[in-house]
Amino acid sequence: MTIKGMLRAAAVAMVACGVALGCVGCAGSGANSAGTAGGAGGGKPVVYATFFPVKDLTERIVGDKMEVRSVITGSQEPHDFELKTSDMAKLSKADLVVYNGAGMESFIDDLKRVVGDDSRFLDLSQGLTLLKGKDVHDHDHDGDGDHDGDHAEDGHGHAHGGVNPHTWLSIRNAQAELTSICDKVSALDPDNASFYRQNRDKALAEFKALDERFAAELGKVPAERRIFVVSHAAFNYLASDYGMKQVAVTGISPDEEPSAAELATIADFMKKSGVSTIFFEGTATPKVAETLAASTGARTSTLYTMESLTEDEAALGYLGLMERNLNALLESFDA
Repeated sequence: MTIKGMLRAAAVAMVACGVALGCVGCAGSGANSAGTAGGAGGGKPVVYATFFPVKDLTERIVGDKMEVRSVITGSQEPHDFELKTSDMAKLSKADLVVYNGAGMESFIDDLKRVVGDDSRFLDLSQGLTLLKGKDVHDHDHDGDGDHDGDHAEDGHGHAHGGVNPHTWLSIRNAQAELTSICDKVSALDPDNASFYRQNRDKALAEFKALDERFAAELGKVPAERRIFVVSHAAFNYLASDYGMKQVAVTGISPDEEPSAAELATIADFMKKSGVSTIFFEGTATPKVAETLAASTGARTSTLYTMESLTEDEAALGYLGLMERNLNALLESFDA
């Protein structure tokens, strides 16, 4: 075990000990959850959602019946985010922790060990078909194959064999996740189950309408033109849903760096296939992608993964950001 791993294990043990002592202390009070025990939620159950898309979906279901808080906020990167000891202590008192799963949040296993109660967690990747995360230059240069249609496994929240964790970028996956959230919070708070079901039905109608718009608008684009180049290999699920092909400059994590040979391969592919746009992730502009854009004469645009957002971007919500993604893709295919 590395020194970093030993320190993390020690921190987890310390928090677990503190949680255990806290439970002993509150046993006589009859309190069972963060929302009722410490008044942290003003009498409401407290739900922690790991990052923006998870929080957005959760808030659509619970409305004002629960308090939803974010674990990861602002410009922090979910791929390599690590909880502090103080974070674990707060999260251990939550009524529910909702997380993306598929290996996206590396801290979840440690947190589960601290809490010691898996029923207080909801893995949104459960029941989804997970796709493999391809190598950055695993491109079909002849245009006959589907980069993003390889199925890795049915989702149980663990990243095995290079699974791509960006499940939420499929609007169809998001609809399944809305239902999962509704089922979980209805079991947690049965008195408000009908309220949660009404919110689910309203949200599903909105998400279905956007999915149908994606399918209709992208269906008008010839299949051979539905190719897009991105700085970060996050859009496998979106591409798979609508028959598109994603070519990524970097891998599943935006911190990964391609080699000079891989960049040359992508540049050659862009020229041969007539791709004239490189998409960056929100406000992020990796230097390698900028270099590639400069060397190929490509224009740059934005596709949102929703992993790191400004306040103004977050205010658009999941549906607003996905609408922007659709418009950006359509503009690139017309270029």
